[in-house]
Amino acid sequence: MVTIKSRKELFALLQSICEDNREFYSRFGHWIRPQIKVLWIEVNERFVDSTLASIGALQIDKDLFSINYEDEIYWIDRSNKRIWQIFSVAQTKIAQRMLKSLFLGKKGVDKLWALESFMYKVQKEFSYSDRGFGIKFKDTLTMKEPKSNFSAKLWIGRNPSENQLRLYKVADETFSKSSIRFGKNWSDDDKNMSGELYELFYDGHMTVNTCDDFENFIELTSYIKNTYQKELDIMEKERQKKPSFIETVFSEKVNKDDFNRIIFSGIGNMNLWLEPYEIQKDFIRYSGVDIHTGDFLTLDFGDDYAYISNKLNGCMNVAPRFGSLSARHLSSDVKIFFDGVPLFV
Repeated sequence: MVTIKSRKELFALLQSICEDNREFYSRFGHWIRPQIKVLWIEVNERFVDSTLASIGALQIDKDLFSINYEDEIYWIDRSNKRIWQIFSVAQTKIAQRMLKSLFLGKKGVDKLWALESFMYKVQKEFSYSDRGFGIKFKDTLTMKEPKSNFSAKLWIGRNPSENQLRLYKVADETFSKSSIRFGKNWSDDDKNMSGELYELFYDGHMTVNTCDDFENFIELTSYIKNTYQKELDIMEKERQKKPSFIETVFSEKVNKDDFNRIIFSGIGNMNLWLEPYEIQKDFIRYSGVDIHTGDFLTLDFGDDYAYISNKLNGCMNVAPRFGSLSARHLSSDVKIFFDGVPLFV
């Protein structure tokens, strides 16, 4: 891998990788590895300086840093002070291991958690067409028996059959999405492909399958991080003006007993340590700590809803994290609201 000394050189490298991928696909009919990965993390403003210092990153340009992990280079763009984006050509599992090792164990650092509504908001903003979606859920919160895990990926070609569309529609209406695939075609030739094709995941990363418009790619990644940050800012500023809870609505009834297993141990991606202190017939009220920042919070948990409230100056990344991860334990969608207004839509 060439040594990158500036943002301009980084973008030139990423653009050349996109071009090489398209050329390889045109010749051989499948993608070459590696593909570009973009990962987003949320860094609370109270922990920005300590986070950067602790990972030993090398500054190569204004708000641009690089790190080496397991012989893979990662470029960290900190131009948005709260939502950092990381570019890499490592395999996804290696990149996720890097995140866990260098970032996610640190106080104040969290992932960007993309609710299904947020993923489709991104797709709609750029007028991308559907190319399919991924499904991955653990089925630990539903009231239904027997319970079972389920995962699948359904990719849409250019000319799907009626039966294929029927299957796709049933899955679309039945399951929450762990990822969505979207893009644009500029050519009708299956081999001489041109256009854009991306897969965006619920836990804040994206794979670039192909991209012939690099400026559009940069605009897309900037839109994702800046829009997400604005949603967090809205929640936090409005709560200071009008203290209220964040409402999470589940599309089916939830088994409250099973909920304990994913939220109250203080470990795992949910990153909450809560204990019940009031139990009523139709809801349970919990209090505890968001381990991400150490903020105190309360959570009212009902059959098909949850109300989240933390201190007035607390970090509200807990809301999309709670909603996105709850959806992974249900077969249907989860939506969040503040004062009746839907968020991340």
